[in-house]
Order: sequence, then C-alpha cells, then structure tokens
Amino acid sequence: MKRWLVLIIALILLAISVYLYLPYFEVSDTNQLWSLIAFIASIIFVVVMINLFITYESRQKIKTLQNRLSMWTKLSYHVNQVGDEVFNELPIGILALDESFEIKWANPHAKNIFDPKITGKALKDVHPQLHLSAMNNKVNFTIQVKDESYDVTYRSEYKFFYLFNVTEREKVKERYMDHLPALGILYLDNLDEALGSLDVQEQSSLKGEYLAAIADWANKYDGFLKPYDDDRLIVILYRKQLNLMIQDKFDILDKVRQISTQNQVRISISMGIASWDVDYEELGIYAQNAIELAEKRGGDQVVVNIQDQKIQYFGAKSDASAKSSRVSVRINAQTIRDFINQASNVFVMGHFQSDLDAFGSMIAVYHMAKASKKPVMMIAEEQKFDQTVQKVIGILRDKMPIVLDSFILPEEAMKLFNENTLLIVVDSQSPKIVMAPEVLEKAKKLIVIDHHRVGEESFDAMFSFIEPYASSTIELVMELLNFYNMEEEIKITPIEATIMYGGIIVDTNNFSYRTGSRTFEVASKLKDLGADIVEAKLWLRRDLLRTLEINRLLDRVDIFLGRFAFVVTPEIYEDRILLAQVAESLLTINGIDAAFMISRIGTDTVGVSARSYQQVNVQLLMEMLGGGGHLNSAAAQIKEQSVQEVFEQIKTQLELEYGGGERMKIILLEDVKGKGKKDDVIEVASGYGLFLVNQKKALIANDENIQALNKAKEEALLEQQRHIDLMKKLKSEIDGKKVTLGIQIGQDGKLFGAVTTKQIAEAFEQAHHIMIDKKKIELSSDINSVGIYTASVQLHKDIKAQFEVHIIEK
Repeated sequence: MKRWLVLIIALILLAISVYLYLPYFEVSDTNQLWSLIAFIASIIFVVVMINLFITYESRQKIKTLQNRLSMWTKLSYHVNQVGDEVFNELPIGILALDESFEIKWANPHAKNIFDPKITGKALKDVHPQLHLSAMNNKVNFTIQVKDESYDVTYRSEYKFFYLFNVTEREKVKERYMDHLPALGILYLDNLDEALGSLDVQEQSSLKGEYLAAIADWANKYDGFLKPYDDDRLIVILYRKQLNLMIQDKFDILDKVRQISTQNQVRISISMGIASWDVDYEELGIYAQNAIELAEKRGGDQVVVNIQDQKIQYFGAKSDASAKSSRVSVRINAQTIRDFINQASNVFVMGHFQSDLDAFGSMIAVYHMAKASKKPVMMIAEEQKFDQTVQKVIGILRDKMPIVLDSFILPEEAMKLFNENTLLIVVDSQSPKIVMAPEVLEKAKKLIVIDHHRVGEESFDAMFSFIEPYASSTIELVMELLNFYNMEEEIKITPIEATIMYGGIIVDTNNFSYRTGSRTFEVASKLKDLGADIVEAKLWLRRDLLRTLEINRLLDRVDIFLGRFAFVVTPEIYEDRILLAQVAESLLTINGIDAAFMISRIGTDTVGVSARSYQQVNVQLLMEMLGGGGHLNSAAAQIKEQSVQEVFEQIKTQLELEYGGGERMKIILLEDVKGKGKKDDVIEVASGYGLFLVNQKKALIANDENIQALNKAKEEALLEQQRHIDLMKKLKSEIDGKKVTLGIQIGQDGKLFGAVTTKQIAEAFEQAHHIMIDKKKIELSSDINSVGIYTASVQLHKDIKAQFEVHIIEK
C-alpha cells in the first residue's frame, strides 16, 4: 500500500510541475503539444526502465526467498517431527552440561544409559572417564558403561555429549584381539651351573620339579608348552590368555623362586613373550628379542611385547645373579680381541658426566687395544666428566701425563674414522647418554660393555657384553683383562688401579649395593696391582660447600605415603653426582624405602636420581620416565617437562602401586593379585581405584552396583547348589561301575605302551554312556600289568566318585 501511495504522490507532483512550467514552453499548435507530451513520457519511460534494471536482481532474490519460505513453511511440521525423533526416539544419547560440568539436560536414551535421575548431577559422579575426557577436551573417544560400549563425540563449545552404542563392534574387535597369537620363549637361568654339583638322581628330580611347575602354569592358561632344549621351552597361546598372565603378574616367577629357595640353588626363569598381528616368523623374531632383553636385564623376569603397547616388565624383584662362568668370560674376551685385531684403529668412549667407573673402564679397554698393538684413543671432553674425575685428571696431569696423551676430542676423532674403525662404548645403557652422540652416529662398528639393565632403547652393536649382575663395568673389564692376552700380562699402573678401585666404590656405594664374590675378587686384584684405597676415598670426599649444599637440600625433604622421601627443587644442578648423593642421604632416614632427588640439570631438562632398598624397584619407575639403571639405583632425564610435573608423575605411580591418599570402595571384576578376588568389595587409594575402573577391572561400589553384585551372588549360590546336586547324582551313577581294557603283554609280563586316562574315559563312555573329563581321572597306582585298579573322578572339590579299571590281556 505504501508503494502505491508513493507512486500517486509522484504522479501528482509531476502533473503540477508540468502545469506550472507549461507557459514557459511555446506551444502554438496541437502538434507541438503532443510532441511535448511524448518527450515527457519518454523521460518517464527511461526512468522506469532504469529503475527496473537496477532492482531486477533484488526482486529475483526476494522471489527466491519467498519460494524457500513457502517450502520451509510446508516442511516445518515434518522437520519438527524429525528433530523430536532424533532427540527422543533414536538410540543416540545426548547430554547437555553447564560450565561447571553439571548435567543440565539429558534425552531419554541418555537416561537409559546412565540413570533416569541423571539431571542435576555432577558429571564426575556419573562417569569419571567421561568427565576426565571433557576436562582434556577430547573430541572422539570410546567409553564403557556397565556392559555396553559407546562412541562419544564431545562438542566443547556447546558442552554437549553425543553417545552411540557400539557394543557389537567392540565385541567383534575384542574377540579378534583375544584370539591373536602370542609366542613365548622361556629360559631356566643358571640351570647347568646350579645342577652341576648334584648327582644324577637329584638333577633329574629337581629339573622335573621345575618343568612340572612350568607345565602346570602353562596348562592353567590353556597354553601349548614344548621344550626344545634342556633349559629352554616355548609356549603358544592366545592374547586373551596372555592378558590373564599379565593380570596375575606371571606368578610362575614366584613359584620358580620358591623351588630354588627350598632346594638352596640359584635358578630362576626368564621369559620373552610377543603378541602381534603378524606371521609366525616375524612373531618369533619379536619373542626372541624379548627374551634377549630379559636376559640382558639380568633374568628372573618377563618381558612382554604387545603390538601398539609399551613393552612391559614383570619380576626383577631381586638383583641379578651371576650367570656368566669363567668360560663365557674367556670366550667374550677372545671375541672382543678378534674384533680389535680386525680394526684399523680403536676409540673408547664413556657416558656424559662420566664417573670413576666409566673413566676406569675406558683406561682398561685402552690397555686391551694397546696389547693388540692397535692405534687407540679415548674420546674425552674434560668438562663432560664429573667433578671427581676432573679432580683425578688434574692429579694425572702432574703424576702421569702419558694417560692424558691418549685423550682426543670428538671432532678430531671423527676425522680419523674409516670403514674399519672400531668404537667401544663402556658403562652406558642408552645411546642418548654417551659423551659424544655424533661420534656414535658415525661409527659403523660398535662394541658395548656395560653392567646396567637394558631398556627399550639400546645400541645397534655388532657385539655386546652386558651383565647386570656385575657391581660395575670395572668388574667386567677386569675379568676380560685376565683372559684377553694369555701370552703376556697387561700392565696396570698403581694410579690406574686406584682409579678403577674408586669406580667400584662409587657404583657399590662403598661395597653396599650389588656386591658379589666376583666384586671382591676384582677389588683384591686391584689391590695387588697397587690400588691405594685411602687415596681413592680421599678423591671421593665431599668438599665443605658440597656438604653444606646437600644439607640445605635435605631441609626440603617431603615424605610421601610415609615411606618415600623427595627433595624437589627448580634450581639447576648440572652435577648429577650431587643428585645421587642427596638421594643416598635421604635413604639413611629411618623408615624410608625409596628416595628421589628431582631438579633441573639444564634449561630444558629435569634430572631424577632414585635410590631404594629391596622392597621398591626404582629401575621400573625410572624406565617409565625414559630412564633406567638397577633395582636399587636408577636415574632419568626428562625433557620439556617441569620439575613439578615429573614430581607428580612419580607420586602417581607410587600411589597406584603402593596406595595412599583418599580412599574409595570398588567391586573387583576379576582377581587382582595382592588386592582381592573377583566380586570382592575392597577399599583402595582413589587413584588406584580409578585406574582399575578405567581398566575395566573394577566398578565403583555405589548402591546400584552393590545391589547388582548381591543379586548375582545369590544367583551364583543357587547355580552352585544345582551343580552340586547334579554332581551328587552323577557320583551315584559312576560309583561301583567297572570298565575293561584289553592290552598287549610282553613275554616279561610288562605292558606294551601305557594306559592313559584318555583311553579309560573313552572306554567308560562306551560302556556306560557317561562322559568323563580325562583330566579329572586319578589312578590309585600306575598301571603296569594286568589286574584291577581303582580310578577316582573329582567331580567337585568335595565330591569324588570311584570305579574299577580291569586290565586284561588281549
């Protein structure tokens, strides 16, 4: 209407204008008038056409929008219906949260998934994993709710969760993963040496006891066990059974230790198991690598390599025992000599911040190469030795400068490298911590001599002599020296012997840790070579400033869980020996089982030194941080993390393993060694409890879950009673019956072959139509001739049936 009004007003104004201006136009006749009218009409027409041209696109857009509006008007009802169906009918759970992660709205399907009264509850109380994922802004992940699996999509900008049931998909995936093959290789460590002093009968009996224990253990998990050497076996099983072994933490280790303790022998078991979705040849390579890693770490442990998972270690509760005989040491010495003889030149290198053990080992290996008359140099940057070694180098400069003449800087050494150059690395378990990584990278021929347990990151060496039982690398190289050159004795000067003796003192904390008979033999040998024990201890004395600094740091001690001591500081200490000394000082506090010193050792690196007694394996803790070491002495260097973050990680691991902090009640879904059996309601540290819940090994012990547990227990009792009644009935049907087996007898009256429980079970089924499990049949005595024998069947722990087995001659 407004548009028409504007048009009328415009026409009126035009008419008035024409009327007012008409006298000024000279119109003498009718033709001129019509010409004027035509002129004015032309102007109007041009203006209208210009307007239509300019507004054409706008009118088209308006028309399109009108058409869409009409279409949406027609569809709006159906769209609303579909939206209501998506929110309320389709099996998609939807949760809406506020800024404090409280559930403000849930659709009906979400209420069916969690709880009809879920609205208004905190998300962390409804599902801790869902809350944790939301806090970390995870977009897509999978969760477990009761017995169902759900894919979750989280829209953080709207605080909305969408849950899709994928239980069937996860079950198929789980079944596939459960049936992936696992291959294990088992070694009985030190078997020949331990049995060597026993007579033949005792050897056979003891070996049979070990093999029976291993066979029972493998049978427990339905594994196929096969010996392929006197002290070596293989086991094949499914991933599902391997996971059960992991849950039980490979209790066969404890069983073998128990047998060894009872018989007063030093025999242990080492195992490497791999489970990958690959062919068996490649799987065998992974298993072989795993058992080699277990042996390099000292044995008495299991190394598990599962695809897409971090390598897991079990056992190693005791320090490694000596496994290498004098014969193996001699062979290793001759092997190293052969490699040195084939080399054009030799370089020796230790680790960054080399201590007396590394420095003394470098000197010993230097003498080995000299005995082979090969050009040899020690790669050394004085500032990369620890303070004690730097002090000793100052003494050598005055008393024995010839030793320093064998030093060479890394950049100079690299200029002398060729195809036949041999690099020997001592006292270093990881390529990351060598003194000059650039030299290691250039070396094509490498030998490693070390006494640390090997971690996941190891050297790509053509030969390694790694013995974790040894107190120090000095102990190893001194044993090698005894067999290296049988023609003439390698001469070690008194000051060099003192350096090596000091290395043993450092690594054993004055003969307190990891010492064995060989340690003292080497120490005695060094004393005979002129080692000055007093001089070595003088080198290792702390100066006043260091002592005061250690005491200052000890004032900051923080006790965690009543048995773990921490000193944590953001200050930078480049001297890692100081960190170790602080940790060792903490360990002298009464009641402390493990001690940790944490500080920065560089602008972007945090250092941790850990010490412990037998109850706590600090090596495993440090390996979780990328470090390593020994059972009671380990360290780690962590980049791009703060001191506080490293501190919290260690505390979390300690809490998970040893408990503490807030407590919570959980229901175990399976047996957890040291905690309880399936269906037990136990109270644990909250961190460990949430860990078990997230691992699907437990449920939170709320009212709903406890009611479900009680109901399941009642049903289980009823089912058990029904089973007992059935077994009693089966017992009545078996008791007193007999079965006859015909066998061939030799001239001496002895059987050909043996009568097995499988034959007895098959004969009983054929005669009486009752199937008996062959594994449950027990014979009162061995069947070795014709006669009547009594067989019993263990139907239940309190129900046993008996029948007769008649053996006759065919």
